[in-house]
Amino acid sequence: MESESQPSVQRPRLTLPRTARVTHGSDFERAWKLGSRARGELLVVVANRNGLEGARVGLSVGKKIWKRAVDRNRVRRIFREAFRLTRHDLPGGHDYILVPAAPKLEPTLAATCRELARLGPKAVARLREKQAGGNPAT
Repeated sequence: MESESQPSVQRPRLTLPRTARVTHGSDFERAWKLGSRARGELLVVVANRNGLEGARVGLSVGKKIWKRAVDRNRVRRIFREAFRLTRHDLPGGHDYILVPAAPKLEPTLAATCRELARLGPKAVARLREKQAGGNPAT
């Protein structure tokens, strides 16, 4: 019984907590109306202030493009995992709504992580310019 003599080590939770997800429709609507967008090959990122310390993610994957739920859920899983891995690199205090940039997209996790890390700060910078009254960057 070697396991009893070893001290228990608290492992960090690797899940994405519910507090890191956009769950209310009003938060999605506010992001669509007031947020700024950045578009890449895989993702469209809509960023909006959330008044909290951390970043939150919302996913918008349409039924019109992916008829089968299994296909929509695969895209959601990849987007959610990419956010989980890169959320500490994104500016805090914002909601990030992730939308597939192309129909019938088959994203990979590595490419999605790279693109999210690039587009998240870009969308936040555009939001700050928009709120400052300047012209949004192209």
